[in-house]
Amino acid sequence: MTEYLLIAVLHLYGDKLGPEMAFDTYPTEAECIYAAQTADVIVEKINSQWWSFMNEQRSLGRDVPPIESIGMWCRAIQTEERT
Repeated sequence: MTEYLLIAVLHLYGDKLGPEMAFDTYPTEAECIYAAQTADVIVEKINSQWWSFMNEQRSLGRDVPPIESIGMWCRAIQTEERT
């Protein structure tokens, strides 16, 4: 069975690629794409958590760049049939 995993990819200032974050699975690609297009709450949560992470790392003397943008996309995954 194919399901679709919603993934956020962080693009950081300084042309750096940040981490990927997996969020939820959807039974159809259309539902996943809709979730990606309407992911304002997820984006706000990521931004908030990233600012906390940046502040924590800076207090330890590590420079972590801020988020420039967040890309949302869907990846097809194979799952076992549920009985």
